[in-house]
Amino acid sequence: MKIAMMQPAFLPWQGFFELIYQSERFVILDDFQFSVQSYHQRNRLFVNKGQIDWYSVPIHKAVSFGEPLNCALINETLPWRMKMWKRIQQNYSKASYYPLVAPRVQEWLLQKPDSLAAQNIAFIKLASELLGLRRDFLLSSEFPSVDQRSGRVAELLRANCADTYYCARGSFDYMLADGLFPLPDVEVLFQDFQPRAYTQVGAKDDFVPYLSVLDALMNIGPEQTMDLIAQGTAKWLNWDEMTAGKGELQQAGAGEEELL
Repeated sequence: MKIAMMQPAFLPWQGFFELIYQSERFVILDDFQFSVQSYHQRNRLFVNKGQIDWYSVPIHKAVSFGEPLNCALINETLPWRMKMWKRIQQNYSKASYYPLVAPRVQEWLLQKPDSLAAQNIAFIKLASELLGLRRDFLLSSEFPSVDQRSGRVAELLRANCADTYYCARGSFDYMLADGLFPLPDVEVLFQDFQPRAYTQVGAKDDFVPYLSVLDALMNIGPEQTMDLIAQGTAKWLNWDEMTAGKGELQQAGAGEEELL
């Protein structure tokens, strides 16, 4: 079974959906700890011609700090939903696929789920549907555990009969530090997503990468966005390749210190 897993980000970027694309089963890590001012609650889109900024969800910090994502509560005393929707309208109404995508986004945004995780998961499933990604989505909270970090990941992989684990490149450092990976029965492949340029209604001149997938969906539509996602990583790196690359970086750093 090909498995990928990620914490539910708000309006995730294309690379998030590449992990879904590669997997047969995608585990949403909804009971992992919420981090304030992270991609859990915000992401970047255009706010003016040639200018990008954060689109953020206000959180009840007093009751959400240090809690799992599925317990992090959105501050609904603020009129943020309508403000964000108007901001999307102002900046993307001239995008080619706005008439197709915007009504679905409006419906999602104006609903009020129980938690930040539920808010984010609803968009992840909506975008996956638009992109034609019909995958088996599971929640980590369906597999209760007291394990942490690499131990928790390994547990989820075994619970889902994984033989291949597709993961974000940024996971390597903590996996290496924890000393639990590589696993003898699971091949681990690390992402190396390279954004490709596309027409952006909000850009002045140069293409702006690493925005929410919503930017591409609005500008070039689901089919072309899916093509970009499928081509994102030219080569998935295995554990040995990542380890070798880490060693080369350390040697280069030591060489630089000797020159100083």
